[in-house]
Amino acid sequence: MADQITKKDFEEILDKKLEEKLDKKFIEYQSVIIEAVDLKFQKTDSKIDLVTGKISALEQRMDSFDKKLDKLTTTLDNFLKRLTDWEDEFTILKAEVDQMKMVFKKKFGVEIMLQK
Repeated sequence: MADQITKKDFEEILDKKLEEKLDKKFIEYQSVIIEAVDLKFQKTDSKIDLVTGKISALEQRMDSFDKKLDKLTTTLDNFLKRLTDWEDEFTILKAEVDQMKMVFKKKFGVEIMLQK
């Protein structure tokens, strides 16, 4: 009777053998999975590096654009100030010419008219 195996003994032996086989396969699969995941991370890292480089280039272009825009804004501000000053001066000169015309008319009887 010592040579007979019970169903329970058979299941235990089978479970043990199956577990050993699965452990071996798991170790094999584990290394393959780790390699695949590592490769995927390497590809992702290279893509991130590429995107980071492009973002850096865009930031440099934006900085350059900001400087040019600041320079243009300053130029326009200066131009508009000169134009406004010129308009103010023209208004003052026009008023002075009108006063001179009035004085010439009153004092000398000469009327100065615009010719077209």
